[in-house]
Amino acid sequence: MRVGGGRRWRLMLPVSLLLLLSLLVPALGAAQSERTLVPIGGGYTTTSLEEFSRLVIEHADGDIVLILVNPSSYGDDPDDRAEDIDLAEGRTQQIEDACNSVLVDYDGFTACDAQLLLLFDRNDALNEANSALYYDEETDGSYILGGDQGIAMHVLANSPAEEAMQTAYENGVVFGGTSAGAAIESQDMINGYTDDGWPYNALEREMVIIWWANDGDDERGLIFGSETIIFDQHFYERGRFGRLLNIVAQSDEQYAGESRLGVGVDYGTGVALTNESILSGVFGDSSIAIIDGETLETTFEWNGPNDTLSARELLTHIVGPHPVEQLTYDADRRMPVLDGEDLAIGDVADWPRRLLNLPGRSTLLLGGDMLESDGAVFQDFLHRVKERRSGDVVVIGVGTESVRDNQLLAANYAAELDAQLNANYSVSGYGYGSEAIGPGFWSRLVRASGVVFVGGDQSLMAEAVADDQFRMMVRLATLGAPLVMTDGAMTAVMGDWYVTDPDPTDDDYQDVGIEDFKVDGVTIAPGLGVIEGAAFEPLVTWDQRWGRLYNLAAADPETLVFGISENTALVLSRDGASVLGERSVINLDGRQGTYLTSDNGALTALNVVMNLYAPGDLVE
Repeated sequence: MRVGGGRRWRLMLPVSLLLLLSLLVPALGAAQSERTLVPIGGGYTTTSLEEFSRLVIEHADGDIVLILVNPSSYGDDPDDRAEDIDLAEGRTQQIEDACNSVLVDYDGFTACDAQLLLLFDRNDALNEANSALYYDEETDGSYILGGDQGIAMHVLANSPAEEAMQTAYENGVVFGGTSAGAAIESQDMINGYTDDGWPYNALEREMVIIWWANDGDDERGLIFGSETIIFDQHFYERGRFGRLLNIVAQSDEQYAGESRLGVGVDYGTGVALTNESILSGVFGDSSIAIIDGETLETTFEWNGPNDTLSARELLTHIVGPHPVEQLTYDADRRMPVLDGEDLAIGDVADWPRRLLNLPGRSTLLLGGDMLESDGAVFQDFLHRVKERRSGDVVVIGVGTESVRDNQLLAANYAAELDAQLNANYSVSGYGYGSEAIGPGFWSRLVRASGVVFVGGDQSLMAEAVADDQFRMMVRLATLGAPLVMTDGAMTAVMGDWYVTDPDPTDDDYQDVGIEDFKVDGVTIAPGLGVIEGAAFEPLVTWDQRWGRLYNLAAADPETLVFGISENTALVLSRDGASVLGERSVINLDGRQGTYLTSDNGALTALNVVMNLYAPGDLVE
């Protein structure tokens, strides 16, 4: 590994001659060259660097495999330049070592050589000498380091360096990059969140930043990046499903009804895009997600007070590592290809009749977790209670480690309700497992003005779910009481199936977000079955539980899956269902899905339909 200059075993041509050759080489060889982009979702894992190196080697000529390392996303602060160069040299050595470690599997090569280019700021990019190696016909690959994609494009856009990179790409040089280095591989480039944006509110229109290639300015991705795909990175790890869904929807407007294909690549994972058309050879620790808003003629709207995305019939695919000849995705035709056969989806069937219609006289609020007692769902419950002018409100806590903790959970919830009700109401809390809530107590539920079942942790719900008396009590309440609300883990168990894994914590939610997309990363058990034909998962956007939705769909494709965000509820009655609160309800319809276990244990789920519902939407 060397920085900037030529390799010690090869005579370098003068820069002026290289630049002259650059004018001739594209015309002679570009049409025959296979063009390859390799976005990697984050990190510098051994597997991802080795698999990138294999792709370079398979396209390489000559005895030395030459990889140019581009650090333009590192940062352009002069005070940090020395430190940045030092860090980039370390990454360059990692890439060279990874390449040499797999080179033994190939004949005809003697060594790998990774060279760091001095492309840290705009002046570097304007100096033609710093990017001259891109014109060298012996260059085989280029790796763009992670950092800040906005900085990277301020350095590279409309510079001699970008021109040189484009020439190399057209001549068959394999371009890979991690994190920010992946983001810039699409011409329409995601550049983060707005100041108020975060994964949990990323389905709101104004919470994401996208640099559109057709805006007529310099804020875009690489000029030779994909025109039809928008790449996102750290996808499951940082809960970016909402962000990419938002941007695919906005692209439908930006490009007059022809939305871009969204491809989210997870940490330590990569995929090859060949000739801007074929995605293949997913590699690494996890999988990629594909979001298609064209095949099923998706409709996009922005509803509710925060302009939240409302979309019908998005087509999604989760694709893990499989042999290249077994599973590919044709981006031009928007078609997964399995064992050489198109895996086309048919017309989407209507949901089962009255799927979310609640029998009896109750209104049921399936809460995604009321993080705030002044939120819309909590306040709506209070409003409905107050319509009865007086009466009992009963809270039952369940899903903690003891009867005492169940009682405490219920008491705390009851106290929040009691603080906002007047003396005409009696609010009381009871813990699951206490003698006070035996069969003689059940008639009180039917007479109550409101009943709340609040669950603690989904991994602690099994005892209650298996308890016939508890099951009967819940069914009685939802059939006879005028108003019932479930919250947290209790919402999760109301359908046919539920995820029994522990709730993520502040320390592990990113790791869990990745693990949830593994086949063995999620454990599923029968739920209470109160709402037949459905399964529910709360806190989807807050805790980044997107993978749980796909595993629920794979476990029983005939079950419709609903993810309910925090401070949001799915409201059911005999008349149908609607969304109440601040955020979203996400539905997965996996009835036409194809489900496989990938080579690394990741779930592959093809042709899964997604619907997004905003506050105020009818869910049907």
